[in-house]
Amino acid sequence: MRNGYLAGVVLLSGLALLFALGILYGEATDRWFFGGGMIGALLLAYSFIMLLLRKMGIIGPRKAER
Repeated sequence: MRNGYLAGVVLLSGLALLFALGILYGEATDRWFFGGGMIGALLLAYSFIMLLLRKMGIIGPRKAER
């Protein structure tokens, strides 16, 4: 199960890189709506990355606090 979460984190990290490049493209070509949409997509990707890391047990409460 953990390997599936790890694959999801890697996939979402790649997408986040593409979204960041889309932001740069939108700024360079004055396509504000495209760049703004990429910012929203980037924030969604990061939130799902954090969710998967939490489910993997990498981030979250310390073991002594469980």
